[in-house]
Amino acid sequence: MIPLLDISNLTVQFDTDRGKVQALDCIDLNLKSGEVMALVGESGSGKTTLGRAILNIIPSPHGKIVKGQILFQRQNVLEMSEDESNAKIRGKSITLIPQDPFSSANPLFTIKTQLKDVLKSLRIGEEEMNMRMTNIFRKLQLPDDGELLRKYPHELSGGQLQRIMIAAALLPNPSLIIADEPTTSLDVTVEAQILQLFRRIVKEHGVTVLYITHNLAVASKVSDKITVVYAGQIMESAPTDIFFNNTAHPYSKKLLQCLPKQQGDIEDIGGSVPNLIDPPRGCRFHPRCEFADQSCFQNRPPNKEIEPEHWISCYH
Repeated sequence: MIPLLDISNLTVQFDTDRGKVQALDCIDLNLKSGEVMALVGESGSGKTTLGRAILNIIPSPHGKIVKGQILFQRQNVLEMSEDESNAKIRGKSITLIPQDPFSSANPLFTIKTQLKDVLKSLRIGEEEMNMRMTNIFRKLQLPDDGELLRKYPHELSGGQLQRIMIAAALLPNPSLIIADEPTTSLDVTVEAQILQLFRRIVKEHGVTVLYITHNLAVASKVSDKITVVYAGQIMESAPTDIFFNNTAHPYSKKLLQCLPKQQGDIEDIGGSVPNLIDPPRGCRFHPRCEFADQSCFQNRPPNKEIEPEHWISCYH
């Protein structure tokens, strides 16, 4: 099966006053149609940068895609013009659910105005617009009596507004949704409700999702597959059940150890994420890895399949 999204050798750098930040280093990743992949890693690992690269919105001139290709529905999005990307990709075939709904929604316009703006570029009629909004609101368990649509963002709770962000991402009937830690700003109870709804709705719609998160517990609830990224490199990728039952990479194992225990104990990984202006040679995790040896210091481990669909970049 040809993947919906096929990323190969993707490398992204940012110019800073202190030097070039190597944010993504030769990333290979693919997503099948209808699959929900959780992209997991610590802050600064390159998760959001990867999401931006897929939309080809790396901030210029300081950010630059140095090499690689991103094939979406067999087309290289990096070779598209701005006009073509805006006409075919951004907000249409690929949509985004932002991390903070309050900073993403426009405080000056009602919810209805903002949702209709999402649909205007699709050139559909008023009746079709209203029908789509009614259907999505019902699935997201939002009132569709018109009262909510007349409100402004500040008049909604965080949970309601995040559901509106999910609605906005679903309304164009995209093939791919990039969800950038969409429940981080919500309290735990609301987060659980949103995750349950989100998982059910994306499966009903058959939409593919790249779900960016630092939280493995969240990843376990929403994903079919988990990909672990560290300091701009992919360490491990596997179907979710295989990942939790047969974790293979030392970094992935340490991430799992960081999950809260029933007895209340909390562990940390120790050390810190490397400076990406001058990252370690070879495997970028080796300064924090108890198994690292000379081969890890010198050469980046090749990506190898240790069981069906379970890939790991590690000599050990």
